[in-house]
Amino acid sequence: MAERGLAAILSLCFAFAPLPRAVGQSEAPPPLLLPGREISLSQVKDTFFAYVLGIVLTGTDVDIDNAQMRGILQEFQTKLKFPFDLVSRVIQHAERDTDQRSISLIFTNPVAIPIPYSFLGYHPGVLRSTQELNFHVTRWSYIDPRDQSVYTPVYDLALADGTVVIDIDDWLVYLLDKVLDKLEVRHIVFFSYQGEWIGLVEGRGRVFNRTMREYFSFTSNRIVYPVPDSLDAMGRGFTTAHL
Repeated sequence: MAERGLAAILSLCFAFAPLPRAVGQSEAPPPLLLPGREISLSQVKDTFFAYVLGIVLTGTDVDIDNAQMRGILQEFQTKLKFPFDLVSRVIQHAERDTDQRSISLIFTNPVAIPIPYSFLGYHPGVLRSTQELNFHVTRWSYIDPRDQSVYTPVYDLALADGTVVIDIDDWLVYLLDKVLDKLEVRHIVFFSYQGEWIGLVEGRGRVFNRTMREYFSFTSNRIVYPVPDSLDAMGRGFTTAHL
């Protein structure tokens, strides 16, 4: 629904006093107003991920389905090999008792798609996920102790329900066994590094049974490899302090 239409409906609602509730009748929560594309991150090229990251970073409460997202992102274009039609709903809310913020992704069915980021010129495996994923969201700020001008907000999405596996092709895992594995994701951390939005994926490798960190650039749509020492130092600090 267009913003002007929403404004007109809200004006009519506030013009009239609500009817009294019957004794014992619970009050229904107010409907969520869907954020527009103004919350999308301009540094992220992919329209869908720019919008979802904007939801995470602003902490906006949403419950939005695929059709509503397409209505907001009318010029939707994906720069990745990510099938947007698989996304059924995106929900973010805070628990009233604990103020714990969560974000959920609900797909139309369990996901098994080519990894939507390129590595060495191709998409190196399969991204697998259960139909529903729920993450607990924690935010903090990072300042480089050696350079106070280096600052970034950090957003940790800890997987609470569901399973995500970055199933790297077997031959590549054994060829680059020092840096790659079939990764069972536990955390996804978003932060800014030298002007790019980075996604740090942390989890346990299924082949070599070790904790692994992989980095993705949402700004240039690529797997970061080789990983700069300064970037991995930040990521290692985040995982040590908060994961």
